[in-house]
Amino acid sequence: MSIVFLTTLGLPSAFAGQECECLGNGKRIKEGGVVCLQIGSSQRYLARCERNLNNTSWKKISDSCPTAQMSPSAGTTAAQIPG
Repeated sequence: MSIVFLTTLGLPSAFAGQECECLGNGKRIKEGGVVCLQIGSSQRYLARCERNLNNTSWKKISDSCPTAQMSPSAGTTAAQIPG
């Protein structure tokens, strides 16, 4: 009895190079993309589009989404319009 081992090294995968996308917030996001997902009316979290068993899915990477805030710069004042 002989056993034959087949290796796939060097053979291209049927899925190699295929661009995968996730659908989130009504938009298509490429694999590796990070977005703030809105789930329902109140839940939001940061997630990355990943491939799992040849299917794309969202992986939660943070419980909240980053926010930006503007603070007034020292020494600046509001412009006044003569009038």
